[in-house]
Amino acid sequence: MSEEKAIQISMLGGCSLTFGGVTLDGKNVRSKRIWTLLEYLITYRFRCVTQDELIDLLYQEDKSGIPTGALKTLIHRTREALLTLGFADGKEMILKCAGGYRWNPEIPLNIDTERFESLLRDAALCTDDGEKQLRLRLEALELYKGDFLPEAAAEIWAMSINTYFHFQYMTAVNEVLEALIERERFEEVVSVAGKAITIDPYVERLYFNLILALINTNRLQAARERYEAMARLFYGEFGVAPSKELQAIYKQLIKSENGIEKDMNAVKAEFCDKDTEDGAFFCEYEIFRDVVRREIASAKREKRPVHICLITAEGKEGKPLSPRIQETAMRRLCSCIRANMRSGDVFSRYSVSQYVVLLPLASREYSERALERVLRRFRHDNPHSSAFVSFSLQTVEPD
Repeated sequence: MSEEKAIQISMLGGCSLTFGGVTLDGKNVRSKRIWTLLEYLITYRFRCVTQDELIDLLYQEDKSGIPTGALKTLIHRTREALLTLGFADGKEMILKCAGGYRWNPEIPLNIDTERFESLLRDAALCTDDGEKQLRLRLEALELYKGDFLPEAAAEIWAMSINTYFHFQYMTAVNEVLEALIERERFEEVVSVAGKAITIDPYVERLYFNLILALINTNRLQAARERYEAMARLFYGEFGVAPSKELQAIYKQLIKSENGIEKDMNAVKAEFCDKDTEDGAFFCEYEIFRDVVRREIASAKREKRPVHICLITAEGKEGKPLSPRIQETAMRRLCSCIRANMRSGDVFSRYSVSQYVVLLPLASREYSERALERVLRRFRHDNPHSSAFVSFSLQTVEPD
């Protein structure tokens, strides 16, 4: 079989085999064991895989009696599945060897993992040609449709391989983004960083580069939406705020989002928009902090108090809630705060389990009543929630 007739095998982002215009993937072969067997034999195709090794891999729950016969049946079914690629005999592809089975080493394969590694190796050698180096790395990133065999990522045998390719990919992404930003090729930065975020959504630097590129391509609303989605994700998963570097970009973005407008009627209409939501105003923490500082300064000049409150959602006896229950409770609590406090009140997410609220121009008695109203509404709307909501109120005196 010639190189021109090599089987095209994809293992990055999922497993599939293509030959002669026919593709074998999870759509036409739904057996998990068949795919595990194929993935393992192809990954370790340069050696004979023993029968005991395959039984350990495929029949962990029951290794006595039946698995030996079950393995032979599975080999037969896998060979039959491979016949759909146009081969006359499935035995030609999976060979019997001493004490086990192996993938036929004589069959030419074109595997995306090997091409990916080859491109990155070639790029690393192009130290004197930055353009060629960037081109090779971009080609490698194009091959990377997702992590190595994601369906098998939790299996012990695939974990280290998955980690290896993920590390190689993220390293290449960082190198490519640095080169693209240096060349001011921001459209490509949007594409590369956006794809990388779908593969690893918890790398803040990717969001930084993506938001920077969106700003430089004048997509300010998209940049703001990306920041806010990232902030919600990081609060929800880790209870942390974005870095000061990202918060600074966000503040600048808010300032620059409005273009030049000479018609004062248009400006007035924007501030008097009837569609604006009633109730308390929610904003990012960095903006909230500026609002509070300005309000405290104003209150000192006018010699009046300011009330700041923390509203906390937690488990029974102060125990932490599971991440899923916590985020559901916080989302519903946000709605309760917005709907049951005045339009002049401002609030923000303070931590994974808390909102911080500013109540300007309100007495302590009013503030307590408003907060009790939020708690009652939460309990009424969520009678079966395991989250317990409480608040603490602090008065900032005029001096």
